[in-house]
Amino acid sequence: MKELILTLQKEDIIVPVEMDKVLPEVIEKISLDEIKNIELIQGRKKVKVGDIFDVELNDIEGEPRIIIKNSNQKLKYIGSKMSRGEIIVEGDVGMYVGAEMKGGKIIVNGNADSWAGQNMKGGELLIKGNARDYVGSAYRGDWRGMSGGKIIVEGNAGDEIGEFMKNGVIHIKGNVGIMAGIHQNGGIIFIDGNVDVRVGGEMKAGAIVVYGKVEEVLPSFKFEGIVENPIIKLSKKDEGIPIEGTFYKFTGDYVNRKPKGQLYISVDNNPDLI
Repeated sequence: MKELILTLQKEDIIVPVEMDKVLPEVIEKISLDEIKNIELIQGRKKVKVGDIFDVELNDIEGEPRIIIKNSNQKLKYIGSKMSRGEIIVEGDVGMYVGAEMKGGKIIVNGNADSWAGQNMKGGELLIKGNARDYVGSAYRGDWRGMSGGKIIVEGNAGDEIGEFMKNGVIHIKGNVGIMAGIHQNGGIIFIDGNVDVRVGGEMKAGAIVVYGKVEEVLPSFKFEGIVENPIIKLSKKDEGIPIEGTFYKFTGDYVNRKPKGQLYISVDNNPDLI
């Protein structure tokens, strides 16, 4: 298999570059010269990979791999629709990293702009820094969000994570903004840090687990009691996912008809919540 190393020549790119044509499953089938001549959209024009990157191609064992060095938030759509292999990013990434991703793994050794993992279908996206808004969400105006795979953000994330999420796992190890899990319809969101207002708004199914402090619980959620080391089941056939700790359990959001959403909030970090 092949390993492609792309080193960004200039850090002061003004107009964002769309990287969706540079994928592991693509580079394993073509030569170095063909890679250098791949055309990328940059605003209203097109540029070639070799015009903005120093390019190195190596033979390796295992799955195809792409390493992007000197990356910044002007590089958009990294790993969009990828189905296999690995992408490692040294630096920050722009919007839509891992959008519609189907398989493989992306590691971002930096921060990510908004819409990371949008409409993700499979694979794993690991962001070592912070992520902005709409992690694992749907496209604007759509109702079909993340349907599979796993997203891990080791830092903080912004607003409306998991919007219209249908399946998969989102794990935020830091804090998140408002409306986490809005319109959620499946899957599980883990939040290790604190959560701003309107968590789980209009969710129909799935589960949200909050280990940190919660600013409020919407009045349209029903308190089911305090549970110890619960096992989260999203369907009758589901074996369930065990979580450790003592939690307030809520169901909702009852603005919807017969909701099946589950909200678990740490008792230890929210002693005065009820």
